[in-house]
This record gives sequence, C-alpha cells and structure tokens, in this order.
Amino acid sequence: MKQLLVYWFDKIVPKERTKFNRELYGYLDTSNFGKYNYKRKGLLEKYKKLTKGAVLLENEPKKLDSFLKKSGVKYKIYKILS
Repeated sequence: MKQLLVYWFDKIVPKERTKFNRELYGYLDTSNFGKYNYKRKGLLEKYKKLTKGAVLLENEPKKLDSFLKKSGVKYKIYKILS
C-alpha cells in the first residue's frame, strides 16, 4: 500500500532545516575544491519527492518514524488506495 508523507516546519532555523533535508534525502559532498565528489545517502533517497514537504512512499522505512520525532518537525502519513 502506498503512503503519502507530508511534513512541515514551524519555527526551525534554516541551519536545522538544511540538516534535516540532508539526512532525509541525501546530498552531494565535494572535497579538495570540487576535485572529489561523494554521494551521501539519505533515508528517502529511493522514494519520489512530489513537492516541498511531500513524499510518496511505497512502504515506510524502519527508521523514518523515529527520525521525524527526533528532528522536531510536524508530519502526517496518509494511506493511499490504489
């Protein structure tokens, strides 16, 4: 069953928001002035990001619920009938 994850930030400083998004989606890291590139993996890198704050999940990752609670964002998971 597919699920729709919707999350939003209330009063989180931009530094914490960036950290949250990097842990959730992953990011491209560079070193030595761009000479080396490293792909850092995130929790939801395999899932489809629909828009800001909305992700379509095929099945819920095991660590997702605890990560969202720890980070302090508000979220809601909707079940989608297909």
